[in-house]
Amino acid sequence: MFRYFAAVLLFTSAFANDYYKGDTLVREGVYAFYNYEFDKAVNILSNAREEFPDHPGVHLIWAASRWVRAQATSPVEDTYKILEEDLNAIYPTYDRLVIKYGYDPSYRLYHGSALGLSARVSLGKKQWIRTLYRAYKGFTIINDVAKESPQLIDAQLPIGIIEYYVGVSSPLLSWAIKLYDLEPSTESGLHKMSLAADDGGWAWIEAKAILSNLYLWVEDEPILALKHSKDLSNKFPKNYYFNLLYLESMIRTNNISISSAIIKDMESKLSNLSSRQRDWYTPYLNYEKALFSFYQEDYYEALELLDNTIETYTAELDIILGNAYLLKGMTYDKIEDRSKAKESYYKCIALDNFSGAMNKAKYYLKQPYFE
Repeated sequence: MFRYFAAVLLFTSAFANDYYKGDTLVREGVYAFYNYEFDKAVNILSNAREEFPDHPGVHLIWAASRWVRAQATSPVEDTYKILEEDLNAIYPTYDRLVIKYGYDPSYRLYHGSALGLSARVSLGKKQWIRTLYRAYKGFTIINDVAKESPQLIDAQLPIGIIEYYVGVSSPLLSWAIKLYDLEPSTESGLHKMSLAADDGGWAWIEAKAILSNLYLWVEDEPILALKHSKDLSNKFPKNYYFNLLYLESMIRTNNISISSAIIKDMESKLSNLSSRQRDWYTPYLNYEKALFSFYQEDYYEALELLDNTIETYTAELDIILGNAYLLKGMTYDKIEDRSKAKESYYKCIALDNFSGAMNKAKYYLKQPYFE
């Protein structure tokens, strides 16, 4: 599904205004790892856990920082193991904190978030039902907090993600979510995520990343993606993924000269990444370069870059891979090679990853791409 679903609940928080002891230190750790300073982030947050053990968010954010660092250096299965072990380590801490600070909804919010984050592992394995089940374990807590404490705007993010996810899923899941008194629709989900993006204390970062992702690769609204991806790129210039989102937003809104400059900048920044990150993001960048070439009607260059993307793709989730197959089919249609176009569309559909590429590929199987 989507890159951030169920990781959802990384930074829902109520301490944006330095309300809790340790907020400043925790904030420093969060901004460090969003800016790809992973070792610095883990060290800061490890110290914060020791110095401020009653802080509501530090334990979950520490686990998230270790997981994100592992993604930059380790095989996918190893990152799952690290995340699960760290979550198991912090569950008892949140059980204690919720009892001690039962009057403060922020502790229950993070408790639910820690429980819900376990869904991230099943998401990576495309275990959709298990993903939803695990997410609900924490979500029921978060939903109660959101109803009782509407001032916690950040809680709207996970609720919006659940509503959106079910809105694009099966009727069975839509029926199930109604039991939680929610509206299983993409419109309601996008609205709640937008609230978190515009007014959230900490959730704005994840919310903007998720909305950029959805508007680019599911909703096909690149103009709406541009607003959020530009904010993220400006705030976290070392975050390669955020810059990829910004680049695609610029390409698809026909900002050609700026897109060209961003591509050159991102090519130079590849050397700053870990080897695992380069393996992960180089195919992403080649896809963006192919998209740029496609918009310039340089179709053979686009095909070469798309072949490179597909052959070297190693990322955990396959939304870019699906879009690469889709774009390859569209490119073959443009050069009037219908048989190869259909082959690419079938490969796109076979990924079955709920992205907007699936619907487009099905349509172009019936009607060639001629725009």
